[in-house]
Amino acid sequence: MMTVEAIANKSFRRTFLGYDLEEVDDFLDEIIQQMQQMEQERKELTDTIDFLVGELKNAGVVPVDRELGSVAEPISPHAAFAEEETNNG
Repeated sequence: MMTVEAIANKSFRRTFLGYDLEEVDDFLDEIIQQMQQMEQERKELTDTIDFLVGELKNAGVVPVDRELGSVAEPISPHAAFAEEETNNG
């Protein structure tokens, strides 16, 4: 996977008829900025997922297994209410 550091540290050979180095640097700077933004968004989304999985665990709902990318047990959104009514009624 390409990293921000790899892009920032990339160097190119100079040739007589090569690309404009300033233009290449500007383009790489733009890519770095976009990658940093994407990395920040990914971190925020991962933090949100972790929080929500914790909330599901606290509610007693079987959470999604993020490592395997599958659901351990299908859960109806109304399962908690149905179980509560069964136990109370």
